[in-house]
Amino acid sequence: MKIIVKNARLSFNDLFTSKSINGGAPKFTATLICSGETKLKLANKEGVQVVVPHSKLQEVCEKVLKEKFGKLPAKADNWAYNKADGTTTRDEYINDDGDYWAGFDAETFYISAGKAEAKCKNGKMTILDQRREAIEENSGLLFSGCYVNAVLDVYAYDGDSGKGVTASLEGVQLLRKGEPLGFAKINAESEFDEEEIDADDDDAASMM
Repeated sequence: MKIIVKNARLSFNDLFTSKSINGGAPKFTATLICSGETKLKLANKEGVQVVVPHSKLQEVCEKVLKEKFGKLPAKADNWAYNKADGTTTRDEYINDDGDYWAGFDAETFYISAGKAEAKCKNGKMTILDQRREAIEENSGLLFSGCYVNAVLDVYAYDGDSGKGVTASLEGVQLLRKGEPLGFAKINAESEFDEEEIDADDDDAASMM
């Protein structure tokens, strides 16, 4: 089921260079942090496009599961929409120090999506700016912390590991810049102290 995520914050991502996870096919991936400003655009029962809160993604996931299996399975993993406290399918979203990753806390809901490089047009993820023009990797325009829109295809599956629902990432659009996640900007000038100048160095500098 196609949905458009509006105004989510981009976190961990491999959008320009695909990566293999646990020996699988190389993928482009993105994690989208949801807030009260994050909305979904999707078709309702009448086929009319509506805008709803991101929490409706849980209903979307249940809907695609029911459509595939005829009813909601007793157990089904949801890899598309999770809460950072670990109460849903995915583990708690914390680092090795036991702290939540930058941009997350216990109440954060987030969306995970990815797409195999082999299934992408020309082997690249569709990444656009506000004017729908392509963003190049070396442009520096898109980074973790930016706010984005994304097109997803949410679907159910039945595999060796069991039943579940996941999301294919079809494209990302930059909405606006945000504070970078994962590192702090350093003002080098403010980090240095004034140091005494050695007399010999001072004389040598005056002769140059």
